[in-house]
Amino acid sequence: MKNYMKILCVVLALVVALSAASCSLTKQYAYQQDDIEVPIGVYIFNMYAAYTEAQNLAQKSESYDSETGKYDGSKSFLKIEITDEDGNTAVAEDWIKDKAAEKTKEDIAINYKFNELGCTLDEAVNEQAKTYYQSYWDQQYAETFESYGVSFDSFFWAEYLVNAMKSEAFNAEYGTGGPSEVSDEELTKYFKDNFTSYKYISANLYTSEATDDETGTGESSTVNTALPEDKVKEYQEDFDSYASTLSDGGSFDDVVTKYMEKYGIEEDPRVESVEVIDADTTDETLKTIKEMKDGESKVVEVGEEDNNKQIYLLYREPIEDEVAAYTDPEQHKDDVLSKMKESDFDELIDGLVEELGITLTSACNSYNPSMFEETKKS
Repeated sequence: MKNYMKILCVVLALVVALSAASCSLTKQYAYQQDDIEVPIGVYIFNMYAAYTEAQNLAQKSESYDSETGKYDGSKSFLKIEITDEDGNTAVAEDWIKDKAAEKTKEDIAINYKFNELGCTLDEAVNEQAKTYYQSYWDQQYAETFESYGVSFDSFFWAEYLVNAMKSEAFNAEYGTGGPSEVSDEELTKYFKDNFTSYKYISANLYTSEATDDETGTGESSTVNTALPEDKVKEYQEDFDSYASTLSDGGSFDDVVTKYMEKYGIEEDPRVESVEVIDADTTDETLKTIKEMKDGESKVVEVGEEDNNKQIYLLYREPIEDEVAAYTDPEQHKDDVLSKMKESDFDELIDGLVEELGITLTSACNSYNPSMFEETKKS
């Protein structure tokens, strides 16, 4: 009888051990419902991204010690309060977990929207992307992320698939025949009202010369010297002349050619862009361009001291000249549509998270931001 009991105990112990092992080997999901399966690795990946962002925010604190990576002498940054760009303040550890959950729920909502709109992904494109990401994973991420419990499939889902689904769902929502279709007239009006087309050339009003290494550290430095007054005046007169030509309807191409020939410039120096200029931009040239009228040209000098000044010839091209290209599906229409409806789509996804009551599985509770610090220590 005693032997029987011993055997029974051994058998029961084995059953318990095997049950525990089978549980640990069972694939875990952050979400598993309505044919949508999101591996737990996606949640961990999002948590790591939030961890990195929180650490960058924490490093702005005066109590941060860059040598030890500690705060107030011994604290982990996970225990201090941080404030993000939206003005939200929270203990870093809590902020990271909230951010990871929020991002994962948004990813799930994108998957729902993708399915709802009947979108599909091109398998050939997916396989090509998978090959690229696999190489990227093997070279830079595999060793680190596998130690955290993130597989390549989770990495690929979080870095590529969900973004591909978002792009397809976005275009299906606002594109031709979509529930929130944007007409050509609406798109054209938005483009004209918000985008700015500009070109410029610039020149340094100083020369730069590398100095000898006198410290023995192997590091050299550069010394800037302001150009002679007569040379500065020559640039100013030429750029003023170019600006006058452009404001009178002259060709930017002709002005650039004239400039290159006189100053012996071999590579085309022009910079061109069509974009929405942020109203709060601190860039002096962009601030000037934003205030200019279509077809206007101006000359500005940037730099506090004579030995670091640059002169710019700015030209704000009539936005009408770019309408055809930026409303053409084969050229830049997607760029304009994205700028126009990006925030609306984000709000739609946030609303879908609430509407569906998306809840992550209890498996997510097993992971904490401190795991990234512990792995680094080991």
